[in-house]
Amino acid sequence: MITVADLIEQALPSQTAVVAGQGAVDIEVSWATRPRPSAPAFDHLSGGELVLLTQKALTSLDQRLTLDAAVRQLSAFGVAAIAFAGKPSAPARQAADEFGIPLLQLPADADLALLEREAAHLIAERKRDAQRLSNDAGRRLMEQAIAGESLPDLAASLSEMASLDVVIEARDGRLLAMTSPTGQVPTTSRLLPTLERGRPGVMAWLRTAAAASPAEPPTTLLDWDERSRRVVSPIIGRDGLLGVLSIVLSGNTAPPSITALASRGAAACAVVMARERAAAIARQELELNVLDEILDGALRSEVSLLHQARLLGYNLDGPHIAIVVRVDRNAQVPNRGERIDAISAFEEALDRRELPVLWRYRNNHAEIILPLEDVSDAVTESERLFADLERRTRSTLGVPVSAGIGSVHAGPEGIRKSHQEARQALNIGRRLNGSGNATRFGDLGIYRLLFAARDLPDLRDFHDDSLGVLLAYDQEHNAELVKTLGAFFEGRCGPKEAAAILGVHRNTVLYRLQRIQDLSGLDLDDPEVRLRLHLAYCAHVAIFGESARQANRMRSGTG
Repeated sequence: MITVADLIEQALPSQTAVVAGQGAVDIEVSWATRPRPSAPAFDHLSGGELVLLTQKALTSLDQRLTLDAAVRQLSAFGVAAIAFAGKPSAPARQAADEFGIPLLQLPADADLALLEREAAHLIAERKRDAQRLSNDAGRRLMEQAIAGESLPDLAASLSEMASLDVVIEARDGRLLAMTSPTGQVPTTSRLLPTLERGRPGVMAWLRTAAAASPAEPPTTLLDWDERSRRVVSPIIGRDGLLGVLSIVLSGNTAPPSITALASRGAAACAVVMARERAAAIARQELELNVLDEILDGALRSEVSLLHQARLLGYNLDGPHIAIVVRVDRNAQVPNRGERIDAISAFEEALDRRELPVLWRYRNNHAEIILPLEDVSDAVTESERLFADLERRTRSTLGVPVSAGIGSVHAGPEGIRKSHQEARQALNIGRRLNGSGNATRFGDLGIYRLLFAARDLPDLRDFHDDSLGVLLAYDQEHNAELVKTLGAFFEGRCGPKEAAAILGVHRNTVLYRLQRIQDLSGLDLDDPEVRLRLHLAYCAHVAIFGESARQANRMRSGTG
């Protein structure tokens, strides 16, 4: 990089004076040039040039063209500075100050052609040096990446080369690394708000840049905070965007050397992140094999399974609870984007856990095996995790989640049992309470007993004998007698309370209760009959059907 001040010191006559725009002499100069001899005289400019002028050159273009008018025209081209042979007029100095352009006074007899060649030679030489340094830096960074060094290592090297702060973010906005040449890195709590504020602008640009070459990713200049800007470059992998690299600047412009470093640093980071991603995928496969064997398959050998789990960092002998979470989407079939967003939301929540978590995502269900440091933490930890998942899923997908939570168990067999409990708690909880709620297996009461007996033929016979005639009548006449019976029990056998649950008149409930007695031949005033029908109805809810409250919600469109 070469600045206006550098050219004054190294390429221009010693008598050169800055007569206006003194505050911008540290701006970078891209080239040195004179105006073309005929109009349009300035169309060859692209920004950042030092423009060398004489009054004779201006007059030859237009007899009426003054230096202050030329300054105003050149400001539109974004020139770095204007050097004038002779004494600039007061209006010209005023215009230069107004637009923040350094206006240099050269000796009146200065040879502008010679100055142009010398300045251009110095700029070209400095650019070659910068390119060579950039190539060396890029080669060093790539060697580090290939040698297996981590993202924080790369960030530290890049920060040292640029003498600036370097930040690396994941695709989902997580902070992966930040280093500073001063060693004074802000805390994550202070840094995250800055990243969050800038994320919309970064993502808007990335939508146009993420398809670029991973080896030569593009760069752009975006705001960092109220006083600084940052050079941003995407970290691109084979399957698309992996993350974002930023180099934070103290000024408003980015020297080519820094943009080149950002691009080459992002290319090196892509190698590291691709390697880490491949390792993570391989590890995930091993974790899924362990989880599948625990939850689905017959245990081959508990000793070998526990050993493999320990190698992956999991102690299955400790206390665990299983949590099954259902994403209550609106569509019947999830699209690919929805699945990716859901998995990303779960990953973000589970990656923040202190202890490693085994989990998998199938269809619209996440099955999570949550380790506990203390059994007494089971309620608190599961509630905290559900609240986090609920918040993230609503934010990402705009839909609620429901969860079933098993009891605390240890060992592969115990974890499998907790998983079965969690699945049943989820199913029964959604039937009882609708979506968007977490249900503990330990809170299911009588439903736990019915769940344990779900495979007994006698339970099916008991259910059919008690409710069969009512179910058949409902199917034929849409009479909602079973739903009314459920509301009757849920309302503590009060017709008024049952009517409120169903959203109908009390007389409607009384009529239906009488119809139930007529069809079944059972007396609802008999406590033993009520117990029998209540147990049958609970079996219907737990295994075969839905609750009156949930049915009423679905019918009224509020569930």
